[in-house]
Amino acid sequence: MPEIIALHPEASWSQISPIDADWDAADPVVLGAMFSHMVLIRTFEECVLQLAGEGLIHGPAHSSIGQEGGAVGSALALI
Repeated sequence: MPEIIALHPEASWSQISPIDADWDAADPVVLGAMFSHMVLIRTFEECVLQLAGEGLIHGPAHSSIGQEGGAVGSALALI
């Protein structure tokens, strides 16, 4: 039987939730650009899955559908 060991990480774990003031302060142009990038990523992912389903991609096709916000938010932090 495997041994089960309870782990207690030393790093704190917090949830951060936006408030209305955060949305009010957000630049509408940036929000629009973020949305456009998320749509572009989703469209690309759906095309890849369709091509894979038709056997036109030689090798694995990993989908990240549902993770678009993480990619866009991470890239936004770089600029």
